[in-house]
Amino acid sequence: MLESLKINNFVLIPSLDLELNEGMTVLTGETGSGKSIVLGALSLILGAKADKDEIRAGEEKAELEAVFRTDRKALLRLLEDKGIDAEDGQIIIRRQIRANGRSIYSVNGSGITLSEGQEIGRMLVDITSQNSSIGLMRKDNQRRMLDSSKDILSSLADYSCSYEKLIALEKEKTLLEQRISRWEEDRAYMEYSLNELEGADLIAGEDDEIKEKLSIASSSEFIVEHLTDSKEALDEASRALSQALSSLKKARSRDESLEDIVSRLESTSIETDDILYTVSEKLSSYSFDPYELEQLNSRLATLQRIRKKYGGSLDAAIARRDEIKNLLSSSEDEGMHLEQLEKKIEEQRAIVLEKADELHNKRIKRAEKLTRSITSTLKKLSMESAQFDIRIDRVALSGTGYDQISFMIAPNKGEKMSAIEDAASGGELSRIMLAIKSNFLDSDDVETLIFDEIDTGISGHAASNVSLVMKELAKSHQIIAITHLAQIASRADSHILVDKSEEKGRTVSHLRYISGDDKVREIARLLSGDESEISMRHAESLLEV
Repeated sequence: MLESLKINNFVLIPSLDLELNEGMTVLTGETGSGKSIVLGALSLILGAKADKDEIRAGEEKAELEAVFRTDRKALLRLLEDKGIDAEDGQIIIRRQIRANGRSIYSVNGSGITLSEGQEIGRMLVDITSQNSSIGLMRKDNQRRMLDSSKDILSSLADYSCSYEKLIALEKEKTLLEQRISRWEEDRAYMEYSLNELEGADLIAGEDDEIKEKLSIASSSEFIVEHLTDSKEALDEASRALSQALSSLKKARSRDESLEDIVSRLESTSIETDDILYTVSEKLSSYSFDPYELEQLNSRLATLQRIRKKYGGSLDAAIARRDEIKNLLSSSEDEGMHLEQLEKKIEEQRAIVLEKADELHNKRIKRAEKLTRSITSTLKKLSMESAQFDIRIDRVALSGTGYDQISFMIAPNKGEKMSAIEDAASGGELSRIMLAIKSNFLDSDDVETLIFDEIDTGISGHAASNVSLVMKELAKSHQIIAITHLAQIASRADSHILVDKSEEKGRTVSHLRYISGDDKVREIARLLSGDESEISMRHAESLLEV
């Protein structure tokens, strides 16, 4: 519950330190006295967007603080997950708004973001106002309210997980189909290219080898002429060396000291004969005929065309050939993958539909129970002939199942069921909101409920019945209500009067608890706008009930 609220330099409130009580507390006061300022300060503490214009004129900053006490495990676990210590159940939320637009936000001394503040705030306080009735009219909010039970939330989480898997598989299928489609469009060209590249029988470096051969062939006449001269000279040298060696060996037979010279000359003769043989072999290789030269030129032209068309080099063309071959092979694999994927999708869709059916059945069961209880509550709120219904229509599968939830109402006997946004008047809508909220709350919901002038448009017996329902809610929740109705104010356990005055030339809002004669006078003012004897007696009679 909310234990205390501190406000400094916020709009018309220079300073406020307010202790809150259990049960039902009402705030009353003249229009414009500052009741909405208190609610605005609390909304900022709970994560509303800050506006520097809300800082009291002439001040540098506004400071807001709320102290809560809770034993709710879910809330304490949320704080623990965020690294916020709240072992004793005390939650102190501070918000500081500066004139330069900066805002400091913390829980138990730990800094938090605005979204974190909103998340924590939703678990601490529920605010019902005329504005929130607009949200009640939205189908997605109606669905969230119906789904708020632990049992349905568990099934919804299970369903959502399966649905996300289905969506992921369908997305994968779409992307795969797009790839296959692109491949099918390009297949004819790729197959033509592959045939051309494989038909070319490419060998890395072949073009360079052919260029070298053609370069040699173009100089073959010059090379053959000089190789022939060289061969003839080597022939003569070989014969001369052979003759010299023969004579030298004869001389050695008489002088053994010539052995070394004989050995050296033998080596020279052998090397010369070997060179002569190599030159002869080389000379025979230069026998290029016109047909062979034409073939080489034709092959080089083919390679140059392939090279230009497929990447600028023979290596690039070979790489492109291998790439196309892999792509065509993988496209066949992708076709098999698509078939497998379609099978998985059908299997997953069956799982999703099974879980959607389970979710639907739980919604039907809860809707039937809530329909009865909300209709019963509406009768207590002076809508005796009203009939309420939670209609569940089947629509396309989505992340929340295949159900569309609609809150329906027939406010008066003989009227047909219509969506609450189409059928309810302002006063009726306030009571419908109260009936719905009171039946959707359970022991694990927020402990503090704030009702901001939801009594607009009602009076008399209906107002009295609204106060009884709120009083009943106060047995299990802390109720804080801003009201203009004496019937509601008279039921409160605690009564805060909000008024304003001028101090040192400035308007200031004040809040104070009232009881006794002060409370009687305020109830009388709410009844008739004055403190006449009749209104005072009426006020006393209300307080005695």
